[in-house]
Amino acid sequence: MAAVILAEWIFARVAHPLTISGDSATAAMENRAAGVMGMMAGAMVVMVSSFAGPMFGSIRDGLLGLALLPCAMFVGVVAGLALEHVKVVALIVMVAALGGAGFLRRFGAWGFVLGQGLFMGNFLGFFLARLTDVSGIGWIAAELAIGGAVAIVAQLVLFYPSRWSAVQRLRSSFLGRADGVAAATVDVLDHPNTQRLRVRQHRKLIRLNETALMIDAQLAENPRLPVGTTAAEIHGHVFNAELALANAARFARSIAISQVPDRIRDQVREAMVAIGHRDGDVIERLGCRLRERLRDDAVRTSVSDDVLVVLHRFATSVSDYGRVVSAIGRQRFEPYWERLKAHDVPEQERFEASVALVAGWLPGSSAVSATASKEKAAQSVTARLDPSVRAGIQMTVAAAISVVVGTLISHDRFYWAVLATFVTFMGANNAAEQVRKGAFRVIGTVLGVIVGAILAHLVGENVPLSIAVILVSLFIGIYMMRISYAFFAMSITILVAQLYVQLAEFSADLLEMRVVETLVGAAAAVVTVIFVLPLRTSRVVRVATREFLDAMSAMVSATARVVREDEDYHRLESASRDLDVAFQALEAATSPSRAMLRVPGTFGGVKQQWWAAANAAHSYARDLVADARWCDGVDGVSGERLDEAARAMNSSIAELSEGLSEHRSRRVYVRSASKFERVAAVLDDHGRLTPRQLVLRDLQLIDGALAAIAASAEIEVQAVDTAVASR
Repeated sequence: MAAVILAEWIFARVAHPLTISGDSATAAMENRAAGVMGMMAGAMVVMVSSFAGPMFGSIRDGLLGLALLPCAMFVGVVAGLALEHVKVVALIVMVAALGGAGFLRRFGAWGFVLGQGLFMGNFLGFFLARLTDVSGIGWIAAELAIGGAVAIVAQLVLFYPSRWSAVQRLRSSFLGRADGVAAATVDVLDHPNTQRLRVRQHRKLIRLNETALMIDAQLAENPRLPVGTTAAEIHGHVFNAELALANAARFARSIAISQVPDRIRDQVREAMVAIGHRDGDVIERLGCRLRERLRDDAVRTSVSDDVLVVLHRFATSVSDYGRVVSAIGRQRFEPYWERLKAHDVPEQERFEASVALVAGWLPGSSAVSATASKEKAAQSVTARLDPSVRAGIQMTVAAAISVVVGTLISHDRFYWAVLATFVTFMGANNAAEQVRKGAFRVIGTVLGVIVGAILAHLVGENVPLSIAVILVSLFIGIYMMRISYAFFAMSITILVAQLYVQLAEFSADLLEMRVVETLVGAAAAVVTVIFVLPLRTSRVVRVATREFLDAMSAMVSATARVVREDEDYHRLESASRDLDVAFQALEAATSPSRAMLRVPGTFGGVKQQWWAAANAAHSYARDLVADARWCDGVDGVSGERLDEAARAMNSSIAELSEGLSEHRSRRVYVRSASKFERVAAVLDDHGRLTPRQLVLRDLQLIDGALAAIAASAEIEVQAVDTAVASR
């Protein structure tokens, strides 16, 4: 942004675009406005490019896409200027441009660039109409080209090289988030009855899992790796570290509210503190020491059997994490100049990830929302539509509403309402996300008006200071946007305030008008997504839960094969990662409702118990992966019974999945926990804490969590004996 402002300023000083001759105050003001608008045009190109660049998988496609952006904006500007005096047609074109941006989502990054460019260019044309007409389009083309050139250079110099070090940066982020998990767990141990701290620890565990999945996705994109390692090795280290720490944190949360001797509790806390210090040898030693202490008869008799199991699992998880952290600490990346040397990874060494990133991030709810949009729900009258078609129709309707109402409020500033409608739909996949983004847009605008008014009076017409304020506010807005879109909306409003100061049009009434128009645009979007082809949160969550259940079924099958046939453990590891991906999608699908509606018992048509049960099932599945690694084989009659129990469980999962699809059909979830209990009872290690006994216990706990999901979805739950009798 700083570079394009400088480049546009130099261009204005040298070429004097869109200026008029004369020494009058009016001429000076018009020429100043021409320079400001040129900077704005270039800044808009760079702003959109910063979001579009990461969407392209290759450098070649990215550069072509960034070159297409100013061309698309140019077409939009021409339309805006050419139709300046045909107001009705101009408004229709603006509505069509906004709706077209929704339809163009079908074409991924290319559609994003084209749709954003056409609409933003048309939006810019309304601004520039005050300075020129179609005769000045050559100067505008030059200013857009400068913006495009700066965007391309910035991608080549600043952003594309950083892709090669993505694994190194993400690994540092992973370790940082691991430290956060350890610190949050220590807080839980110190204040075991504080629900806020337990929720905070859980949130940090989800973020840790998110980072691990992002590392996997980057490993699949021909990355730079530590010297002498492969992508599969890095994946193994990250997987084992995340699994061990996540389990240790959950076990510590359970220990915090259990009756254990103070000296044992102190050792648990000491281990979590050591994890935060990243000293692998110390961590491993503390885990081993705790395991030795648990062999003491005095300790064993002072705690219940269930707590003793949790303590053993905690100690084992701590030791495992210590070993992995030591291995990670010994890895070194090659120097920067070596990283810039390209080399191909042999095909047989390429890593296949369970997830692909979208613009550098996990896809969130986009995939499950798309599936929900294309499916015909049993109790819904909404037609099956491609997500781009649904978005295009909704955006067109919302744009029409915002144009009509916005024009009635202000004939000159209505485009703020249209812009608010536009951004409400960007990056949102379903009704709940769109409502949340609309709310953040309004909140951010109100805060931006307050801060912008204060800064406008403090800065005045000081151009260098005004540019500094704009750059700082944009940095904060973009940096904090992952936390809340309100920060970005606030930063844009501050930018607008500074812009109108330089155009000598700033007033309190102007900022008040911006709030009103923003409220109109956001409300138009919210009303549309609720009443026009709505994609309900409950529908998206059902699809996300189905995919979670399918991944869980695959994991149960993989576990049975590993335990029964002693198959490759990596299959179970891969199934676990698929489950993580599905869980992250479910978390993203429920996140807007959980954040916006704190109503006890429900959120957005989905019961809180639903999310809690899915979260518990995911946690038990992580325990299952850890325990299956060291599990001895189960063969003979016991093995056959295990296969039968796994098939029964998968059959029940299929029933639950079908029940989530067909609301009106009668489905029954049959509990299979007793079948696994019978397998455990006939094994020669029954009653002892062995890995295969833990595996069977994990499967029983997963069955209980899935039964809770079924109950939340109003699907009948029966025990095995009851189900047999009913048949």
